[in-house]
Amino acid sequence: MSKKICISTWCTDDYKDLLGVEKLANSIKYFHPEVDHVIVDTKMTNEINEKYSPWMRPIWMMAPTCLPYADDYDMVIHLDADAVVTGPMTEFFESEEDIIGVRNNNSLDKASGHDFGITITHLPPFGNGQQIPIQNFINAGMIGANSKQFWYDWHNLNIEAARIKTEVNPYAHGIGDEQDTLNQIFNSDMYNTKIVDAMGSNVSYGISNHWGKNDNHWESWSQIYVKDDRLYLDDPKTEEPMCIKVMHQAGGHAAAQLNRAAGGFRNWLSSVVSNEVNDYLNEVQNG
Repeated sequence: MSKKICISTWCTDDYKDLLGVEKLANSIKYFHPEVDHVIVDTKMTNEINEKYSPWMRPIWMMAPTCLPYADDYDMVIHLDADAVVTGPMTEFFESEEDIIGVRNNNSLDKASGHDFGITITHLPPFGNGQQIPIQNFINAGMIGANSKQFWYDWHNLNIEAARIKTEVNPYAHGIGDEQDTLNQIFNSDMYNTKIVDAMGSNVSYGISNHWGKNDNHWESWSQIYVKDDRLYLDDPKTEEPMCIKVMHQAGGHAAAQLNRAAGGFRNWLSSVVSNEVNDYLNEVQNG
């Protein structure tokens, strides 16, 4: 692969042990030793804040933590720390579109274990004021770009979103948080885009492999199985096998509580999958 790729993971020192970010690094290296992986720790975060965004921490950091690498790499990827790479990310890396995203909602048109899918209004000048289709709404926990300009455009839109909340109405949602601003750009005609794990692709990179009942957003992970030395999960709608390339927990405050109760994300993860899958995860995560 001739493309020079960098994966950036924002994980300050206070979350390093809780999320076990070194195991994410091991899983990336297991499948892609040729890819650079940067863990943006507390020191690097402070430096980035001084240069790009002294006011943006903690909710607007995905774009600025990728900006330092945009000039030196053909593709830059933001990947959240509460994740594990479980297969070769060939489809993602070989995509030539400007922006490559992953689904936020599963094939049942629901977000994880919720009874509803998540989307937003596609606001002018990016859209026509209609709702972004459920299957077109992407998750910010894994986003890649072959265009360095994208990171600047996303960063600048975040600045405007924060300005609206600060100067217009502190209680207004404005144009949203960084996942909403990402979707405003991704679903516009500003860039060529691709959802790498769209329905029918038979791969899963994002949180489209989450479903369950009530607050058990990860109930589906108990159904993951090993086949041909890869992880698979049958799509809940088509029943076709999806090869899982990334398992991303997400889940906000509820997930954080589970991780703390379990003594860390990786401990929690081992408790929700089968022994066979846990053995597989241990192999790819432990270096």
